[in-house]
Amino acid sequence: MDEIKAKSRSSRTRESNKSINPRNPDKTIFPSPSNIHNAGVAKLGKASDLRSDGPLGLLGSNPSPGAFHPISHTSSSNPVPRMLGRGRMKVGLFTVSSTLAGQLEIGKGVALQLSNLLGEIRGDLKVLDLITSAKAAENVTKSLRNEISGAIIAVATGGTEGSIMAITTNLGKPVLILSNPFNNSLASSQEAYAVLREQGSGVKLFYSSLDSSVIPEVKSFVQVCKAIHKLEDCKLGQVGEPSPWILTSKDGDLIKKRVGPELIRFEVGELLDLIKKVNPDEAKGLAEELKGKFGEVIEPSERDLVNAARVYLAMRELISKHSLSAITVRCFDLIKHDLTGCFGMSLCNDLGLLAGCEADLDAMLTMMIVSFLTGEPCWMANVARIDEGANKVTLAHCTIATKMLANLKRSALRSHFESGKCVGIQGPLRDVKVTIARLGGGGLEEMMIATGKIVRSDMRDPSLCRTQVEVKLDGEVKDFIAKTLGNHHVLAYGDLKPMLLDFCRFKEIEPRVI
Repeated sequence: MDEIKAKSRSSRTRESNKSINPRNPDKTIFPSPSNIHNAGVAKLGKASDLRSDGPLGLLGSNPSPGAFHPISHTSSSNPVPRMLGRGRMKVGLFTVSSTLAGQLEIGKGVALQLSNLLGEIRGDLKVLDLITSAKAAENVTKSLRNEISGAIIAVATGGTEGSIMAITTNLGKPVLILSNPFNNSLASSQEAYAVLREQGSGVKLFYSSLDSSVIPEVKSFVQVCKAIHKLEDCKLGQVGEPSPWILTSKDGDLIKKRVGPELIRFEVGELLDLIKKVNPDEAKGLAEELKGKFGEVIEPSERDLVNAARVYLAMRELISKHSLSAITVRCFDLIKHDLTGCFGMSLCNDLGLLAGCEADLDAMLTMMIVSFLTGEPCWMANVARIDEGANKVTLAHCTIATKMLANLKRSALRSHFESGKCVGIQGPLRDVKVTIARLGGGGLEEMMIATGKIVRSDMRDPSLCRTQVEVKLDGEVKDFIAKTLGNHHVLAYGDLKPMLLDFCRFKEIEPRVI
Protein backbone atom coordinates (compact mmCIF):
# COMPACT_ATOMS: atom_id res chain seq x y z
CA MET A 1 0.00 0.00 0.00
CA ASP A 2 1.32 3.40 -0.99
CA GLU A 3 2.03 5.80 1.83
CA ILE A 4 2.74 9.52 2.10
CA LYS A 5 5.59 9.84 4.58
CA ALA A 6 5.71 12.72 7.03
CA LYS A 7 8.70 13.55 9.22
CA SER A 8 8.43 15.39 12.55
CA ARG A 9 10.87 18.22 13.29
CA SER A 10 12.55 16.11 15.98
CA SER A 11 13.11 13.17 13.64
CA ARG A 12 14.41 15.53 10.96
CA THR A 13 16.97 16.88 13.41
CA ARG A 14 18.09 13.39 14.36
CA GLU A 15 18.46 12.41 10.71
CA SER A 16 20.26 15.51 9.56
CA ASN A 17 23.63 13.79 9.36
CA LYS A 18 22.48 10.30 8.33
CA SER A 19 23.35 8.64 5.03
CA ILE A 20 21.30 5.93 3.38
CA ASN A 21 24.47 3.93 2.64
CA PRO A 22 27.43 5.15 4.69
CA ARG A 23 29.51 2.15 3.57
CA ASN A 24 29.72 3.45 0.02
CA PRO A 25 29.78 7.29 -0.02
CA ASP A 26 29.85 9.08 -3.35
CA LYS A 27 32.61 11.54 -4.19
CA THR A 28 31.67 14.52 -6.33
CA ILE A 29 33.43 17.01 -8.56
CA PHE A 30 31.92 20.21 -9.82
CA PRO A 31 32.36 21.32 -13.44
CA SER A 32 30.91 24.49 -14.87
CA PRO A 33 27.13 25.05 -14.70
CA SER A 34 24.99 24.06 -17.67
CA ASN A 35 21.39 25.25 -17.78
CA ILE A 36 18.55 24.18 -20.00
CA HIS A 37 16.51 27.05 -21.49
CA ASN A 38 13.08 26.68 -22.99
CA ALA A 39 9.76 28.48 -23.24
CA GLY A 40 8.22 28.40 -19.78
CA VAL A 41 11.52 27.47 -18.11
CA ALA A 42 12.92 29.98 -15.64
CA LYS A 43 16.73 30.26 -15.43
CA LEU A 44 18.13 29.77 -11.91
CA GLY A 45 21.71 30.82 -12.47
CA LYS A 46 23.10 28.18 -10.06
CA ALA A 47 21.54 25.09 -11.59
CA SER A 48 24.39 22.78 -12.61
CA ASP A 49 24.94 19.55 -14.43
CA LEU A 50 27.35 17.94 -12.00
CA ARG A 51 29.33 14.73 -12.23
CA SER A 52 30.17 11.95 -9.82
CA ASP A 53 33.18 9.76 -9.23
CA GLY A 54 31.19 7.65 -6.76
CA PRO A 55 32.43 4.04 -6.49
CA LEU A 56 29.66 1.89 -7.94
CA GLY A 57 31.69 -0.77 -9.72
CA LEU A 58 33.76 -2.71 -7.18
CA LEU A 59 31.75 -4.16 -4.35
CA GLY A 60 32.68 -4.65 -0.73
CA SER A 61 34.00 -1.23 0.18
CA ASN A 62 34.27 -2.31 3.82
CA PRO A 63 35.92 -5.75 3.71
CA SER A 64 36.47 -8.04 6.67
CA PRO A 65 39.84 -8.18 8.45
CA GLY A 66 42.32 -9.96 6.23
CA ALA A 67 39.89 -10.03 3.29
CA PHE A 68 41.28 -11.61 0.15
CA HIS A 69 41.92 -9.21 -2.74
CA PRO A 70 41.78 -11.17 -6.01
CA ILE A 71 42.02 -7.97 -8.05
CA SER A 72 45.79 -8.24 -7.62
CA HIS A 73 45.68 -11.22 -10.00
CA THR A 74 45.08 -9.50 -13.30
CA SER A 75 45.03 -10.94 -16.78
CA SER A 76 45.08 -9.43 -20.22
CA SER A 77 41.29 -9.44 -20.18
CA ASN A 78 40.50 -8.14 -16.72
CA PRO A 79 36.74 -7.34 -16.83
CA VAL A 80 36.67 -4.95 -13.90
CA PRO A 81 37.30 -1.64 -15.74
CA ARG A 82 34.47 -2.16 -18.20
CA MET A 83 32.12 -3.03 -15.32
CA LEU A 84 32.85 0.28 -13.61
CA GLY A 85 31.33 2.23 -16.50
CA ARG A 86 27.83 0.89 -16.01
CA GLY A 87 25.00 2.47 -14.03
CA ARG A 88 26.37 6.03 -14.22
CA MET A 89 23.27 7.71 -15.64
CA LYS A 90 22.07 10.61 -13.50
CA VAL A 91 18.69 11.35 -11.93
CA GLY A 92 16.89 14.51 -13.04
CA LEU A 93 16.04 17.10 -10.40
CA PHE A 94 13.03 19.17 -11.49
CA THR A 95 11.28 21.97 -9.62
CA VAL A 96 7.78 22.94 -10.73
CA SER A 97 5.78 26.05 -9.80
CA SER A 98 2.95 28.27 -10.94
CA THR A 99 3.56 31.82 -12.17
CA LEU A 100 0.63 33.42 -10.36
CA ALA A 101 1.05 36.24 -7.81
CA GLY A 102 4.72 35.89 -7.01
CA GLN A 103 4.81 32.08 -7.13
CA LEU A 104 7.58 32.16 -9.71
CA GLU A 105 9.90 33.61 -7.05
CA ILE A 106 8.73 30.94 -4.61
CA GLY A 107 9.63 28.31 -7.18
CA LYS A 108 13.09 29.77 -7.70
CA GLY A 109 13.66 29.82 -3.95
CA VAL A 110 12.58 26.19 -3.55
CA ALA A 111 14.84 25.10 -6.41
CA LEU A 112 17.85 26.87 -4.94
CA GLN A 113 17.14 25.62 -1.41
CA LEU A 114 16.79 22.01 -2.57
CA SER A 115 19.93 22.21 -4.71
CA ASN A 116 21.89 23.40 -1.67
CA LEU A 117 20.37 20.72 0.58
CA LEU A 118 21.42 17.99 -1.84
CA GLY A 119 24.96 19.25 -2.33
CA GLU A 120 26.34 15.99 -0.92
CA ILE A 121 24.91 14.02 -3.85
CA ARG A 122 24.65 16.62 -6.59
CA GLY A 123 27.15 14.62 -8.60
CA ASP A 124 24.39 12.05 -9.10
CA LEU A 125 21.84 14.66 -10.17
CA LYS A 126 21.13 16.53 -13.37
CA VAL A 127 19.68 19.79 -12.05
CA LEU A 128 17.12 21.35 -14.39
CA ASP A 129 15.84 24.90 -14.50
CA LEU A 130 12.48 25.80 -13.02
CA ILE A 131 9.48 24.35 -14.89
CA THR A 132 6.40 26.60 -15.00
CA SER A 133 4.11 24.89 -17.54
CA ALA A 134 3.13 21.46 -18.80
CA LYS A 135 4.34 22.38 -22.29
CA ALA A 136 7.79 23.31 -21.00
CA ALA A 137 7.89 20.06 -18.99
CA GLU A 138 7.06 18.08 -22.11
CA ASN A 139 9.73 19.80 -24.18
CA VAL A 140 12.45 19.35 -21.59
CA THR A 141 11.71 15.69 -20.82
CA LYS A 142 11.69 14.69 -24.50
CA SER A 143 15.37 15.56 -24.74
CA LEU A 144 16.20 13.78 -21.47
CA ARG A 145 14.74 10.33 -21.99
CA ASN A 146 18.12 8.79 -22.75
CA GLU A 147 20.07 10.94 -20.31
CA ILE A 148 18.47 10.28 -16.91
CA SER A 149 17.39 7.14 -15.07
CA GLY A 150 14.62 8.75 -13.03
CA ALA A 151 13.19 12.06 -11.90
CA ILE A 152 12.77 13.93 -8.62
CA ILE A 153 9.99 16.51 -8.89
CA ALA A 154 10.06 19.18 -6.18
CA VAL A 155 6.58 20.72 -6.11
CA ALA A 156 6.99 24.34 -5.02
CA THR A 157 3.40 25.57 -5.38
CA GLY A 158 -0.13 24.62 -6.30
CA GLY A 159 -1.35 24.69 -9.88
CA THR A 160 1.42 22.34 -11.00
CA GLU A 161 -0.51 19.13 -11.65
CA GLY A 162 -0.01 19.43 -15.40
CA SER A 163 3.75 19.81 -15.09
CA ILE A 164 4.01 16.81 -12.75
CA MET A 165 1.92 14.70 -15.13
CA ALA A 166 3.94 15.76 -18.19
CA ILE A 167 7.33 14.99 -16.62
CA THR A 168 6.22 11.58 -15.36
CA THR A 169 4.37 10.36 -18.44
CA ASN A 170 6.95 11.60 -20.95
CA LEU A 171 9.92 10.06 -19.13
CA GLY A 172 8.37 6.68 -18.36
CA LYS A 173 10.91 6.19 -15.55
CA PRO A 174 10.78 6.12 -11.73
CA VAL A 175 9.58 9.40 -10.23
CA LEU A 176 9.83 10.74 -6.68
CA ILE A 177 7.42 13.62 -5.98
CA LEU A 178 8.66 15.88 -3.16
CA SER A 179 5.81 17.85 -1.58
CA ASN A 180 6.01 20.33 1.29
CA PRO A 181 3.60 22.06 3.72
CA PHE A 182 3.57 25.42 1.90
CA ASN A 183 1.80 27.16 -0.98
CA ASN A 184 -0.53 24.25 -1.83
CA SER A 185 2.39 22.00 -2.77
CA LEU A 186 0.76 18.96 -1.16
CA ALA A 187 -2.60 19.60 -2.78
CA SER A 188 -1.18 19.53 -6.32
CA SER A 189 1.11 16.61 -5.48
CA GLN A 190 -1.75 14.45 -4.23
CA GLU A 191 -3.95 15.18 -7.22
CA ALA A 192 -1.25 14.26 -9.74
CA TYR A 193 -0.02 11.30 -7.70
CA ALA A 194 -3.47 9.74 -7.51
CA VAL A 195 -3.97 9.86 -11.28
CA LEU A 196 -0.44 8.65 -12.06
CA ARG A 197 -0.81 5.73 -9.70
CA GLU A 198 -4.12 4.76 -11.34
CA GLN A 199 -2.37 4.85 -14.72
CA GLY A 200 0.31 2.47 -13.49
CA SER A 201 3.19 4.95 -13.46
CA GLY A 202 6.18 4.19 -11.24
CA VAL A 203 5.76 7.06 -8.81
CA LYS A 204 6.25 7.72 -5.10
CA LEU A 205 5.05 10.69 -3.02
CA PHE A 206 7.17 11.96 -0.13
CA TYR A 207 6.00 14.77 2.15
CA SER A 208 8.41 16.83 4.24
CA SER A 209 9.53 20.34 4.98
CA LEU A 210 12.42 21.47 2.82
CA ASP A 211 15.08 20.42 5.31
CA SER A 212 17.56 17.63 5.90
CA SER A 213 14.80 14.99 6.17
CA VAL A 214 14.75 15.03 2.36
CA ILE A 215 18.37 13.84 2.04
CA PRO A 216 18.06 10.13 2.99
CA GLU A 217 14.91 9.76 0.91
CA VAL A 218 16.56 11.24 -2.17
CA LYS A 219 19.72 9.18 -1.64
CA SER A 220 17.70 5.99 -1.48
CA PHE A 221 15.72 6.94 -4.58
CA VAL A 222 18.90 7.68 -6.53
CA GLN A 223 20.33 4.27 -5.60
CA VAL A 224 17.13 2.56 -6.75
CA CYS A 225 17.20 4.42 -10.07
CA LYS A 226 20.84 3.47 -10.61
CA ALA A 227 20.08 -0.17 -9.84
CA ILE A 228 17.17 -0.28 -12.27
CA HIS A 229 19.27 1.34 -15.00
CA LYS A 230 22.13 -1.09 -14.45
CA LEU A 231 19.74 -4.04 -14.58
CA GLU A 232 18.28 -2.80 -17.86
CA ASP A 233 21.75 -2.27 -19.35
CA CYS A 234 23.58 -5.48 -18.49
CA LYS A 235 24.06 -9.11 -19.47
CA LEU A 236 23.51 -12.17 -17.29
CA GLY A 237 25.33 -15.36 -18.27
CA GLN A 238 23.83 -18.78 -17.55
CA VAL A 239 26.32 -21.63 -17.85
CA GLY A 240 24.34 -24.82 -18.39
CA GLU A 241 20.70 -25.49 -17.67
CA PRO A 242 19.47 -25.13 -14.09
CA SER A 243 20.33 -28.07 -11.87
CA PRO A 244 17.58 -30.74 -11.94
CA TRP A 245 16.30 -29.73 -8.50
CA ILE A 246 15.83 -26.08 -9.52
CA LEU A 247 12.18 -26.01 -10.62
CA THR A 248 11.67 -22.25 -10.95
CA SER A 249 13.68 -21.48 -14.09
CA LYS A 250 12.62 -18.58 -16.36
CA ASP A 251 13.17 -17.77 -20.03
CA GLY A 252 15.23 -14.88 -21.34
CA ASP A 253 12.30 -12.90 -22.74
CA LEU A 254 10.55 -12.81 -19.37
CA ILE A 255 13.75 -11.82 -17.57
CA LYS A 256 14.38 -8.96 -20.00
CA LYS A 257 10.79 -7.71 -19.79
CA ARG A 258 10.30 -7.94 -16.04
CA VAL A 259 13.76 -7.24 -14.59
CA GLY A 260 15.99 -5.96 -17.38
CA PRO A 261 19.11 -8.09 -18.01
CA GLU A 262 19.79 -9.78 -21.32
CA LEU A 263 20.22 -13.51 -20.73
CA ILE A 264 23.19 -15.14 -22.51
CA ARG A 265 23.33 -18.94 -22.39
CA PHE A 266 26.50 -21.04 -22.51
CA GLU A 267 27.27 -24.74 -22.40
CA VAL A 268 29.19 -26.02 -19.40
CA GLY A 269 31.77 -27.24 -21.90
CA GLU A 270 32.72 -23.66 -22.78
CA LEU A 271 33.71 -23.00 -19.18
CA LEU A 272 35.60 -26.30 -19.03
CA ASP A 273 37.54 -25.36 -22.16
CA LEU A 274 38.56 -22.06 -20.54
CA ILE A 275 39.63 -23.90 -17.38
CA LYS A 276 41.97 -26.05 -19.47
CA LYS A 277 43.54 -22.95 -21.02
CA VAL A 278 44.33 -21.17 -17.73
CA ASN A 279 47.96 -20.21 -17.28
CA PRO A 280 49.26 -22.80 -14.77
CA ASP A 281 51.74 -20.40 -13.16
CA GLU A 282 48.98 -17.84 -12.56
CA ALA A 283 46.78 -20.52 -10.99
CA LYS A 284 49.63 -21.75 -8.76
CA GLY A 285 50.45 -18.24 -7.62
CA LEU A 286 46.85 -17.57 -6.69
CA ALA A 287 46.61 -20.91 -4.86
CA GLU A 288 49.67 -20.03 -2.78
CA GLU A 289 48.10 -16.73 -1.81
CA LEU A 290 44.88 -18.51 -0.80
CA LYS A 291 46.69 -20.65 1.72
CA GLY A 292 48.16 -17.63 3.47
CA LYS A 293 44.90 -15.71 3.74
CA PHE A 294 42.72 -18.29 5.49
CA GLY A 295 43.22 -19.51 9.04
CA GLU A 296 42.95 -23.17 8.08
CA VAL A 297 43.14 -25.42 5.05
CA ILE A 298 41.44 -28.64 6.13
CA GLU A 299 40.55 -31.13 3.36
CA PRO A 300 41.82 -29.48 0.13
CA SER A 301 45.14 -30.64 -1.31
CA GLU A 302 47.59 -28.47 -3.24
CA ARG A 303 46.02 -29.79 -6.43
CA ASP A 304 42.55 -28.83 -5.19
CA LEU A 305 43.67 -25.27 -4.46
CA VAL A 306 45.20 -24.91 -7.92
CA ASN A 307 42.02 -26.30 -9.49
CA ALA A 308 39.89 -23.82 -7.52
CA ALA A 309 42.10 -21.00 -8.79
CA ARG A 310 41.74 -22.28 -12.36
CA VAL A 311 37.95 -22.21 -12.09
CA TYR A 312 38.01 -18.63 -10.83
CA LEU A 313 40.33 -17.46 -13.61
CA ALA A 314 38.20 -19.21 -16.24
CA MET A 315 34.98 -17.69 -14.88
CA ARG A 316 36.57 -14.27 -14.96
CA GLU A 317 37.69 -14.84 -18.56
CA LEU A 318 34.16 -15.87 -19.59
CA ILE A 319 32.71 -12.78 -17.92
CA SER A 320 35.23 -10.56 -19.68
CA LYS A 321 34.92 -12.21 -23.09
CA HIS A 322 31.14 -11.62 -23.19
CA SER A 323 30.92 -8.39 -21.14
CA LEU A 324 28.75 -10.00 -18.47
CA SER A 325 27.66 -8.30 -15.28
CA ALA A 326 26.73 -11.58 -13.61
CA ILE A 327 27.01 -15.32 -14.14
CA THR A 328 25.24 -18.36 -12.73
CA VAL A 329 26.75 -21.81 -13.24
CA ARG A 330 25.42 -25.37 -13.24
CA CYS A 331 28.26 -26.03 -10.84
CA PHE A 332 27.48 -29.65 -9.96
CA ASP A 333 28.51 -30.61 -13.51
CA LEU A 334 32.05 -29.56 -12.57
CA ILE A 335 32.27 -32.18 -9.82
CA LYS A 336 32.78 -35.06 -12.27
CA HIS A 337 35.99 -33.28 -13.28
CA ASP A 338 37.11 -32.99 -9.62
CA LEU A 339 36.28 -29.27 -9.69
CA THR A 340 33.85 -27.01 -7.85
CA GLY A 341 32.78 -23.44 -8.53
CA CYS A 342 32.57 -22.38 -4.87
CA PHE A 343 35.81 -20.45 -4.63
CA GLY A 344 35.60 -18.99 -8.12
CA MET A 345 32.17 -17.57 -7.29
CA SER A 346 33.46 -16.18 -4.02
CA LEU A 347 36.30 -14.24 -5.63
CA CYS A 348 34.11 -13.02 -8.49
CA ASN A 349 31.61 -11.64 -5.97
CA ASP A 350 34.45 -9.92 -4.14
CA LEU A 351 35.19 -8.05 -7.37
CA GLY A 352 31.59 -7.11 -8.07
CA LEU A 353 31.40 -9.68 -10.89
CA LEU A 354 28.29 -11.31 -9.49
CA ALA A 355 28.24 -15.12 -9.50
CA GLY A 356 25.66 -17.63 -8.33
CA CYS A 357 25.16 -21.35 -8.01
CA GLU A 358 23.30 -24.13 -9.80
CA ALA A 359 22.20 -21.93 -12.75
CA ASP A 360 19.35 -20.68 -10.55
CA LEU A 361 18.10 -17.60 -12.40
CA ASP A 362 15.56 -16.38 -9.82
CA ALA A 363 18.18 -16.36 -7.08
CA MET A 364 20.80 -14.83 -9.38
CA LEU A 365 18.43 -12.00 -10.34
CA THR A 366 17.84 -11.39 -6.63
CA MET A 367 21.59 -11.15 -6.07
CA MET A 368 21.86 -8.64 -8.89
CA ILE A 369 19.03 -6.50 -7.51
CA VAL A 370 20.46 -6.47 -3.99
CA SER A 371 24.08 -5.81 -5.00
CA PHE A 372 23.15 -3.13 -7.54
CA LEU A 373 21.08 -1.39 -4.85
CA THR A 374 23.79 -1.46 -2.20
CA GLY A 375 27.11 -1.62 -4.03
CA GLU A 376 28.02 -4.51 -1.72
CA PRO A 377 28.30 -8.32 -2.06
CA CYS A 378 25.44 -10.54 -0.95
CA TRP A 379 25.13 -14.25 -0.23
CA MET A 380 23.00 -16.93 -1.91
CA ALA A 381 22.19 -19.79 0.45
CA ASN A 382 19.88 -22.70 1.16
CA VAL A 383 17.26 -22.41 3.88
CA ALA A 384 18.53 -25.42 5.82
CA ARG A 385 16.22 -25.46 8.86
CA ILE A 386 13.83 -23.38 10.94
CA ASP A 387 13.11 -23.01 14.65
CA GLU A 388 9.60 -21.67 15.23
CA GLY A 389 10.06 -21.51 18.99
CA ALA A 390 13.14 -19.26 18.72
CA ASN A 391 11.85 -17.60 15.51
CA LYS A 392 15.09 -18.41 13.69
CA VAL A 393 16.09 -19.65 10.25
CA THR A 394 19.38 -21.36 9.42
CA LEU A 395 21.02 -20.62 6.08
CA ALA A 396 23.97 -22.53 4.64
CA HIS A 397 26.05 -22.79 1.45
CA CYS A 398 29.58 -23.65 0.41
CA THR A 399 30.45 -20.31 -1.19
CA ILE A 400 30.36 -16.72 0.04
CA ALA A 401 32.22 -13.53 -0.88
CA THR A 402 35.28 -13.36 1.36
CA LYS A 403 34.44 -9.70 2.01
CA MET A 404 31.31 -10.82 3.86
CA LEU A 405 33.25 -12.98 6.31
CA ALA A 406 33.85 -11.50 9.75
CA ASN A 407 37.48 -12.62 9.84
CA LEU A 408 39.44 -14.70 7.32
CA LYS A 409 41.86 -15.89 9.98
CA ARG A 410 38.91 -17.59 11.68
CA SER A 411 37.74 -19.03 8.37
CA ALA A 412 38.74 -22.25 6.63
CA LEU A 413 39.12 -23.68 3.17
CA ARG A 414 37.11 -26.89 3.16
CA SER A 415 35.96 -29.41 0.61
CA HIS A 416 32.57 -29.04 -1.07
CA PHE A 417 29.94 -30.42 1.35
CA GLU A 418 27.98 -32.86 -0.82
CA SER A 419 30.86 -34.20 -2.91
CA GLY A 420 33.85 -33.85 -0.60
CA LYS A 421 35.83 -32.50 -3.56
CA CYS A 422 37.94 -29.46 -4.39
CA VAL A 423 37.37 -26.27 -2.34
CA GLY A 424 34.49 -24.70 -0.42
CA ILE A 425 34.48 -21.92 2.18
CA GLN A 426 33.63 -22.03 5.86
CA GLY A 427 33.62 -18.95 8.06
CA PRO A 428 31.81 -16.61 10.44
CA LEU A 429 29.59 -13.72 9.41
CA ARG A 430 29.05 -10.46 11.29
CA ASP A 431 26.43 -10.41 14.04
CA VAL A 432 24.46 -7.54 12.54
CA LYS A 433 21.10 -6.61 11.05
CA VAL A 434 20.43 -8.39 7.76
CA THR A 435 17.88 -8.59 4.97
CA ILE A 436 16.81 -11.85 3.32
CA ALA A 437 15.12 -11.62 -0.08
CA ARG A 438 13.98 -13.76 -3.01
CA LEU A 439 12.51 -12.75 -6.36
CA GLY A 440 10.06 -15.26 -7.81
CA GLY A 441 6.61 -16.20 -9.00
CA GLY A 442 5.78 -17.61 -12.41
CA GLY A 443 6.13 -14.18 -14.00
CA LEU A 444 8.82 -12.80 -11.66
CA GLU A 445 6.05 -10.67 -10.21
CA GLU A 446 6.73 -11.23 -6.51
CA MET A 447 9.53 -10.65 -4.01
CA MET A 448 9.79 -12.06 -0.52
CA ILE A 449 11.48 -9.63 1.91
CA ALA A 450 12.43 -10.35 5.53
CA THR A 451 14.69 -8.66 8.04
CA GLY A 452 16.41 -9.97 11.12
CA LYS A 453 19.70 -10.23 12.97
CA ILE A 454 22.47 -12.80 12.77
CA VAL A 455 22.69 -14.43 16.20
CA ARG A 456 25.12 -17.23 15.43
CA SER A 457 27.37 -18.33 12.57
CA ASP A 458 30.11 -20.80 11.73
CA MET A 459 28.37 -23.54 13.73
CA ARG A 460 30.42 -26.23 11.92
CA ASP A 461 27.43 -28.54 11.75
CA PRO A 462 28.64 -31.57 9.72
CA SER A 463 25.17 -32.10 8.22
CA LEU A 464 25.04 -28.67 6.50
CA CYS A 465 26.92 -26.82 3.78
CA ARG A 466 30.16 -25.24 4.98
CA THR A 467 29.23 -21.60 5.72
CA GLN A 468 26.35 -21.54 8.19
CA VAL A 469 24.37 -18.78 9.87
CA GLU A 470 21.35 -18.46 12.17
CA VAL A 471 19.11 -15.42 11.74
CA LYS A 472 16.48 -14.37 14.26
CA LEU A 473 13.72 -12.85 12.16
CA ASP A 474 11.83 -9.65 12.92
CA GLY A 475 8.72 -11.25 11.40
CA GLU A 476 7.28 -14.71 12.02
CA VAL A 477 9.18 -17.79 10.83
CA LYS A 478 5.88 -19.48 9.95
CA ASP A 479 5.15 -16.60 7.55
CA PHE A 480 8.64 -16.95 6.08
CA ILE A 481 7.84 -20.53 5.18
CA ALA A 482 4.27 -19.83 4.06
CA LYS A 483 5.35 -17.03 1.70
CA THR A 484 8.41 -18.78 0.29
CA LEU A 485 9.17 -18.39 -3.41
CA GLY A 486 11.79 -21.15 -3.61
CA ASN A 487 14.82 -22.58 -1.84
CA HIS A 488 17.72 -20.25 -2.55
CA HIS A 489 17.47 -16.97 -0.68
CA VAL A 490 19.82 -13.98 -0.72
CA LEU A 491 21.19 -12.47 2.49
CA ALA A 492 22.70 -8.98 2.67
CA TYR A 493 23.99 -6.87 5.52
CA GLY A 494 21.73 -4.03 6.70
CA ASP A 495 18.02 -3.23 6.58
CA LEU A 496 17.31 -3.01 2.85
CA LYS A 497 13.54 -3.28 3.14
CA PRO A 498 12.79 0.38 2.26
CA MET A 499 14.94 0.26 -0.88
CA LEU A 500 13.58 -3.13 -1.91
CA LEU A 501 10.01 -1.89 -1.46
CA ASP A 502 10.76 1.10 -3.67
CA PHE A 503 12.37 -1.18 -6.24
CA CYS A 504 9.24 -3.34 -6.23
CA ARG A 505 7.03 -0.26 -6.62
CA PHE A 506 8.90 0.99 -9.67
CA LYS A 507 9.20 -2.47 -11.29
CA GLU A 508 5.57 -3.47 -10.57
CA ILE A 509 6.59 -6.36 -8.33
CA GLU A 510 4.35 -7.42 -5.45
CA PRO A 511 6.34 -7.55 -2.18
CA ARG A 512 5.72 -10.35 0.30
CA VAL A 513 6.97 -8.73 3.50
CA ILE A 514 7.64 -10.99 6.46
